Amino acid sequence: MRTLVLSFLCGALFLAGCSLKVVPQQVPQGVINTADNSQTITNDGIAITAANSDREMVSYNLDGTVTAFDVSIHNRTDREVGFGVDSFVLLDDQNRQHLPLTPERVKEIVSRDSYYLIPYPYVGFYYLEDYERTSSYTETGSQLPYYYEVYPQDIFTRALNAATVIPGATAEGLVYFRIDLAAIKGMKLLVFRKGASKSAPPDFTFPFVISK
Repeated sequence: MRTLVLSFLCGALFLAGCSLKVVPQQVPQGVINTADNSQTITNDGIAITAANSDREMVSYNLDGTVTAFDVSIHNRTDREVGFGVDSFVLLDDQNRQHLPLTPERVKEIVSRDSYYLIPYPYVGFYYLEDYERTSSYTETGSQLPYYYEVYPQDIFTRALNAATVIPGATAEGLVYFRIDLAAIKGMKLLVFRKGASKSAPPDFTFPFVISK
């Protein structure tokens, strides 16, 4: 069993090494930072910076891939502004719509078979024996996975919370999507103000191309 899981780990490491580069495409009102491949767009006193996060989380039961965007919202106005989870929409190069995932949903996705996960940015165990030994320390008789031992808790703490951004303040965090970047050539991150109709043009559009 140890040899089997080690072989699985080596394969996972190989796949993780095949990195993709997500590059922002210039928009008229945008400023690109080539150091972190981010772009800042200012509209009506609100400056939003977006970049694809280098923390891509994979569920190794082949159920899909979760990727995240680093988003920073700077309120330069004298009034409060708000952005909710539903303020973000991701369109891929086939015009397929992807809606954001809550941190709870991300946890549910990547926690499946989580004892197969590898070290940073994946947190888990090398061998099933390690998982079983550590799990035996718990005092519950539940058959559910013991997530707190195998799951990176910063998925919650790093999630974007921008429901209300007061004047002069900045809100930063991750916005998660279920999408396989290896299967597409480009995408657009659309940002709408809280409560805005999705039928109207987005307040901010961040286009990216994917270099493989």
